Amino acid sequence: MRLITTGVPVDVSAVLLASNGKVRSDHDLVFYNHLHHDGVRTSGDTVFADLPHVPDDVHTVAVIASIDLEAQPTAVFDHHSRWRTETTQPAGTALSFEPAPFTSGETVAIVVEIYRHASGWKVRAVGQGYDTGLAGLAADYGIDVEP
Repeated sequence: MRLITTGVPVDVSAVLLASNGKVRSDHDLVFYNHLHHDGVRTSGDTVFADLPHVPDDVHTVAVIASIDLEAQPTAVFDHHSRWRTETTQPAGTALSFEPAPFTSGETVAIVVEIYRHASGWKVRAVGQGYDTGLAGLAADYGIDVEP
């Protein structure tokens, strides 16, 4: 999955989630300081999921876009700062998703989710923004954020 952005610098990460929608441990956050874990890796604007290598107890891989607030402290996702994702499968099939502009000061978004379905995997567009930033997303997923 490749994230294409306009207007703001964005960090791309992935969160590996168990069936309860929470991380198994803080290592399940894959980002620029922890580039790979259990079949998922990040590289610049792209998340790679090697699905046969994702452990059975991971039911969802959430791809996350977060504005780099160190580079642009007042930026939010809105009609000036947008993102879209392109998902490509090994067979070459491509999917694209671009949400409507956010309107509530969101700085973080769940872009898409890759989730287990029957004996395979599916992808769903999500586009859910967080005006509580990474701390709000981390709390929802059970990631321990140090003060």
